[in-house]
Amino acid sequence: MPKVQRLEARIRDGVREQRISVRIVAPPEGTRVRGSVFVPPLIGGSGLQQVGYFRELERRGYRLVTFDYRGHGKSGGRFRIAHSLADARAVLALVREELGEPLFGLADCYGCIPLLVAAAERPDAFRALALFNPIPSLQHVATPREVLANYFLPRNETGAPRLALRNPFDLRGMLLALNTRLFPDVDKSRDHFGILAYARADTWTTTWEYLVSRPLTGVSSTLPAAIWFGRSDRLLRLADPAAEQRYRALWRAHLPNGTVHVLDEADHYWTGIRPKASALAAAFFESVAPQREPGDASERNHQLGGATTSSGLKAFAGR
Repeated sequence: MPKVQRLEARIRDGVREQRISVRIVAPPEGTRVRGSVFVPPLIGGSGLQQVGYFRELERRGYRLVTFDYRGHGKSGGRFRIAHSLADARAVLALVREELGEPLFGLADCYGCIPLLVAAAERPDAFRALALFNPIPSLQHVATPREVLANYFLPRNETGAPRLALRNPFDLRGMLLALNTRLFPDVDKSRDHFGILAYARADTWTTTWEYLVSRPLTGVSSTLPAAIWFGRSDRLLRLADPAAEQRYRALWRAHLPNGTVHVLDEADHYWTGIRPKASALAAAFFESVAPQREPGDASERNHQLGGATTSSGLKAFAGR
């Protein structure tokens, strides 16, 4: 069972202080520690969900550092897109000080946005970045026009659109219709998406952010980086060769020292080949960061200032 250390990052929201739940998952006992990896989560997902996604990396000797955005899980406050960026900054500052060494950065889909923003602002905090199926904004997945069309012109069994008389102010109904189409395997309802209950989110503010925010505008990092995407990823909509070229150029602009790779068999979730994502990230991290000698900082068992449990990820996630 992996050892999980619990910390809290604190961030001020106006006059109130909010607490961000942080988890640090150690490699199996007796495994040589190769470094620490900062893994921002997905919207509607927990940090430990990402640990499960990249579990093979932890087995290979990497310490995984993750957290829950505000409004998610054990974290306080309410979710907004802007909050997710601020949460990543606060967690990075905490664990960078506690661990005393630069981290690797790893994320997929939406998690790549707060990771890249944090890396651009604090390049000293990272050694290298690995991004899987990254998106530059939520609008890349679904434009406002597509959201409205999906709600007012839903498709029938044959795929043909049909006009539906629906409440134009039913924001949660629009979200459910969109999420049902894009994320059929995610637990959802009118009241929640994944572990994010809409009662714990500023839904109208988040909707406005979705419409107007471009969080990666002007953001770039010169850190060593590798980007992987699946040509079978329908959410990225890269079937058109011109769209794929624009996507490649976009990430080369954000990460000028990065390389972009494609796997034909990978969908958005890397279904059936998730260990391969961890193997690719591990090989890349080892290629850019020299291996340390026994007895150095990466070999030490850091005792962080938080509670520790060895109860296992599955049991821990339900607490």
